[in-house]
Amino acid sequence: MHSRSLGLIRFAVVALLLAGAVRTNAADAPGPLTIRVAPAFSTVGFSILEFGVMKQDGSFRDFEGEVFYDAAHPERSHVRFTVKVASIDARSHAREHVLLSDDFFDAQRFPTMAFASKSVSRQPDHTLLVSGELTIRGVTKQVTVPVRYLGLNQRENESRQTFAGFETTFTLDRTEFGVNGSRWSGGKLALSKEVTVHMTIGGQVE
Repeated sequence: MHSRSLGLIRFAVVALLLAGAVRTNAADAPGPLTIRVAPAFSTVGFSILEFGVMKQDGSFRDFEGEVFYDAAHPERSHVRFTVKVASIDARSHAREHVLLSDDFFDAQRFPTMAFASKSVSRQPDHTLLVSGELTIRGVTKQVTVPVRYLGLNQRENESRQTFAGFETTFTLDRTEFGVNGSRWSGGKLALSKEVTVHMTIGGQVE
């Protein structure tokens, strides 16, 4: 076979592969999505070190929120999220009683924690940096957290629903929000200031 013919064949193969890649990328890139957070498909968990050596895990069971995600224009994306403090699960009724007291979350005066985004930007590794206002125990601070988009499930199911998911892990200094625990066994010394928060967000695309 002539070299010119081989060259044309190679060109045709490359062109077909590129066209396929373009179609795949276009199909994988979702249009603007609005997701209502579903607690059944989401988690709000935390971990903290006690006495410097024991890792204590917990979570919140009652929360709600909404995510608007525009992959083509991430700066247009936004999120709001609210957690009911009284829904804490610390794997111990005694520990939960202490955490809900006015020495920690003061759930009676401040029944909810909330986050509202102010800006969203996409990084070179496709991680989303979400900045906004986090309010805990009546104290509002500006925070920036890394968020990973987990994808879109477009397969048809019995209910013909489409789902999307996100994930984030970040750390907070609890004392900056007044969650001190100063009366509880020297709370500031017994528990680390840093709390690791891990959230997985899943919900139906509306």
